[in-house]
Amino acid sequence: MYKSLLFCICLLMSLPAWSQEQWEEAGEIQEAEVVIEKDREIVLPFQPRSFEKIPPAAIETGGIKQEYVFPALDVTVPPTTVDIKALKLQSEPLEKYYGNLVKLGYGNYNSPLGELYLYNKRNKQYLAGFQAKHLSFGKGPVDGKNSASGETLLKGEASYFGDGFTASGDAYYKLSRFNFYGYDPSVSVTEGEDSLKRNFNKYGVSVNIDNSSSESDISISGGLAYNGQSDNLDISENWVKVNADLSMELQSALTGHVGVFADLISYKDSLSTSRQRIGLEPSVVYTGDNYQVSAGIRYLYQSDSLVPASQLYPVLKGKYQFGKLFGIFGELSGNSQLNTWQSMTDRNPYLATGVDIHNSNNILNLGLGAQGNLAFMSYKAGLSQKVFKQFGVFLNSPDDPSKFILAYDTANFKVLDLYLASDFYIGSSLNLGLQVNYYNYQSGTFEEAWHMPGYRIAFNGSFLAFNKMRTKAGLAYLGGIKAYDWNLGQSKELKAATDIYIDLDYLLSERATIFLQFHNLANQQYQLLSNYPVRGLTFKAGFSYSF
Repeated sequence: MYKSLLFCICLLMSLPAWSQEQWEEAGEIQEAEVVIEKDREIVLPFQPRSFEKIPPAAIETGGIKQEYVFPALDVTVPPTTVDIKALKLQSEPLEKYYGNLVKLGYGNYNSPLGELYLYNKRNKQYLAGFQAKHLSFGKGPVDGKNSASGETLLKGEASYFGDGFTASGDAYYKLSRFNFYGYDPSVSVTEGEDSLKRNFNKYGVSVNIDNSSSESDISISGGLAYNGQSDNLDISENWVKVNADLSMELQSALTGHVGVFADLISYKDSLSTSRQRIGLEPSVVYTGDNYQVSAGIRYLYQSDSLVPASQLYPVLKGKYQFGKLFGIFGELSGNSQLNTWQSMTDRNPYLATGVDIHNSNNILNLGLGAQGNLAFMSYKAGLSQKVFKQFGVFLNSPDDPSKFILAYDTANFKVLDLYLASDFYIGSSLNLGLQVNYYNYQSGTFEEAWHMPGYRIAFNGSFLAFNKMRTKAGLAYLGGIKAYDWNLGQSKELKAATDIYIDLDYLLSERATIFLQFHNLANQQYQLLSNYPVRGLTFKAGFSYSF
């Protein structure tokens, strides 16, 4: 009775929030593929979020894309554990493993594609590899070469699997090329003019160690990463990330966690600034037969002129599974949203010079939802309410409409997200996914929530025919984005965007594949950033070969 009462109290206090990604082309809606394995047992992450403590997983290099617009929803549920006696079967030979792959293609808008993956053969102790990718568009939707773009990535990574511990690391370099093509159409601009160019050099390295073991009551993990970025406009940023996590089983159903992390950032534009963010997150987790509750605090110290130096947030979470068909979950927490020049230019590469970068104070994160599995589908639905201070939005520069500035709401900025996500199982060869989001914003400073979407609908699927033809297709519909027109002196709503894609892969053999890709089949030059239409219909053809 006492445990039931304790759970109910924690669950009422704990109400998920929405969370917040571009290889193909900056500014376009990116397709998303949901892969369903009906018979696979999946452990449901406890409502992972971009603003939670750094988990005991490897630190990703390449920058953190803080996409606060479209929440990433996990639609799986906790697995059902069944005790069975394993039959002794004769071992079957492993399928032949190809660690290397080359992929080449070409499309309209003068767009070459190349990918190379070189990895070691199957090995129980280590994994090592190298990858190189290139995708570019020689022309774009505005004045040919003036709206060209491209990306080139070089990355090496390695992992070592020891007795009771794992060590991993990687290093990368990425060159991203853009052009400021959002200029006034009435202005005459020379093709290929140097003043239009915006090039980013990104580089980084990371190391991670994890000694998690099923035989030990204590697990320790940690990581260290460096990410740097510079551009052709003499702007640069260096970002060091450190994290460590200790987990200990206190009792059979009670686990304690202590996480620490630090972000050390130096930014150079017209002036040089440095910022630090250091956090401590102790918590306890109690797991029952069909429920789990956790309680903790998040303490943050940060040197940011717009955010309090010291801040203490509650972190309360709970979930209850009534059965496989239905379960509920909730959260009540707060956090500091880390913003960097690298994360901001990942979202908007047309950011102007002289822009101040500040963190956002997420003073309230309140959510409630339900999830479950039916015979032919899984689902997740809920709502979240977030309240920010110092929330940053993108505005076109009043001096140059092709560039953007950051404006911060120093009052309360509220974000309501109502969402539904579902995956459908239709045979072993067909998978379908649907996600719907409705957003409502209230700003204490701005007339509108500039460049934030009002709604989003995404539908995608994959199909395998005759074990030869793989088809991926999807549709995204997004609208309600408001921008400010300085010439008119008023806000304007960007036209709703519809993006449809189809990717076809035909297996010539177990090693060779030919492919066709069609993106933006509706041929709409929609805008997600004001004055920046995307390319219309794009298509590519090519082949890949494993060896």
